Amino acid sequence: MFARYTSFFALSLSLATVSLGADPEECRPPQKLLPSTHEKSRHLSALDHLRIAREQLEAAGLAEQAVKLQELSDLLNQRIRRERTELSRQMTELQKQSEQLRRLMGTPDKILCRCCILELSSEAAAEFAAAAEPVSSTSGPQSDPDPTVSVYKKAEAAIQQLKKSGRVTMVHASPHIVTAPGQPATFKTGGEFPILIPAGDNQTSVEWKPFGVVCKVEPHLLDTGKIQLLFSPEISHQDFTNAVKVNDLLVPGLTVRRVNTQAEMNLGETLVVRTVSSQGRQSQAVNAKSESPPEKKTVTLFMVTPVAFD
Repeated sequence: MFARYTSFFALSLSLATVSLGADPEECRPPQKLLPSTHEKSRHLSALDHLRIAREQLEAAGLAEQAVKLQELSDLLNQRIRRERTELSRQMTELQKQSEQLRRLMGTPDKILCRCCILELSSEAAAEFAAAAEPVSSTSGPQSDPDPTVSVYKKAEAAIQQLKKSGRVTMVHASPHIVTAPGQPATFKTGGEFPILIPAGDNQTSVEWKPFGVVCKVEPHLLDTGKIQLLFSPEISHQDFTNAVKVNDLLVPGLTVRRVNTQAEMNLGETLVVRTVSSQGRQSQAVNAKSESPPEKKTVTLFMVTPVAFD
């Protein structure tokens, strides 16, 4: 009996010696992921990473762990949906509260600026100033009896009466500009015309000059409830009375009338800038200043009326 166990033990030891003495299998080095794989994984969401991990667990035969990971992914997805729904509800509520506060304070989210540029006689301009009910004004030169920059209560109504009676000789533009408080906005209309410039050796180059009407507005809401309105209108047109010849080609001049001013006012009031020019010869007005020659005068009114826009 003892000899039988001894033989079995010797055989087991021999097999163990053979097994331990055998050369182990060579392990394959870990494979590096391609750069494209890293780039793709960088743009994956957390749920995408969990889904890929679950698929890898299933491929490795770890079905139970894959099920648990899927349950964790479902819980995370449900929590994200609940939080997004709650945030959306809070945003909607905040928007309603903001709108209520805006209505209580009377401060609009957007402002509509009704611009108008008119030409009329000195007599019609005087009638307009009397009927429009001025709120505030900044006096112009001593030779000019009317204010240069004024704010009126009923300027648009007064102009309508003059239009009905035919006292307004020209309307250059009537743009409506919508902008947010503190944001500048510009309206442009017109075109371009070429100007030939000598370049030597009987050569000429072409430069394009814009002309037309430009209105730029920039309203700012003040703590007093008023607005500070920056107003920069401009009129330019081709002037063939001051044309020149370049290589036997007639190149017209460019006449520009420009205003750059600002005023504090209430919504619904009208800012009016008055410039004066002699008939047949237009002066250039910059920073609300203009020339007043003794000849027959034509008055240009640059008008803008800001109102709340819903």
